[in-house]
Amino acid sequence: MSNSSALSDGRLKDDPGPVRRLLQRRETLWFLVLSNLRAGHRDKLLGNLWNLLDPLLFMGVYYLVFGIGFRQAQGSPRDFVVYLAIGVTAWRFFGESASESANCIRSRRGLIHEIDFPKALLPISICLSRLYDFCWALLIAVGLALWLGVELTPSVVWLVPIVLLQALFTTGFSLVVAHLGAFYADMTNVVGVGMRVWFFSSPIFYFARDGAGRPGIIPEEYLPYYMLNPLARFMDAYRDVVLWARAPDAYSLLYLAAVSVALFVLGFLLFARADRSFAKYV
Repeated sequence: MSNSSALSDGRLKDDPGPVRRLLQRRETLWFLVLSNLRAGHRDKLLGNLWNLLDPLLFMGVYYLVFGIGFRQAQGSPRDFVVYLAIGVTAWRFFGESASESANCIRSRRGLIHEIDFPKALLPISICLSRLYDFCWALLIAVGLALWLGVELTPSVVWLVPIVLLQALFTTGFSLVVAHLGAFYADMTNVVGVGMRVWFFSSPIFYFARDGAGRPGIIPEEYLPYYMLNPLARFMDAYRDVVLWARAPDAYSLLYLAAVSVALFVLGFLLFARADRSFAKYV
């Protein structure tokens, strides 16, 4: 056996594989998450306070425009406030994670050239940072529901698996976007446009269908196609357990689990395959 072959075999044997490499760099992941939180001043009281107030300000604007202006709150203002709070909260977690991930490889060019680490840690750390924000915002949404007189039932425990599924879905999508962003400089603009389309295609500030039996704005014959949007199903699931006091639809959970796992595996495999080549393109 030649020396080059022996060295090659040695590298293959020593290579721990993408999953193990990721697990071995837990401290790096923790450092990146803390760095992201500090960048948003989450290590200070005012930063955390703004993180709670910001979604409330968005909700106030959307309520005036869509709740009153477009009469979505007509008949049940309380329900629409809670409905809106859940939609805004769920969207911000997904939208901000994806938007920040689009440029996370190119924006860390120096780090990528100087240090050997699993590059998947960058979008994953962004998603974990935004998950921290999301959990606080979700607590505010639930607290708002209680303050407005919504009675929570034991079905609220479903929030835990729904949050975990959305975190998996968001991380998978962010991995795919970050991978594409490393090779295509215009990916940030493409993601920005795509996020705006997805935003208005999701039931954030309008009733696509109403858990209380009122008709939504989506015609019944198109509703099955509309609900292929995973974000629509996530928002429905949150509203089921918080607003409508019932367990989420079993089919929706299975659909979300399948899509989330498939997207995460796809994103992880893309990163594992391209991990060593990112430095050539950024």
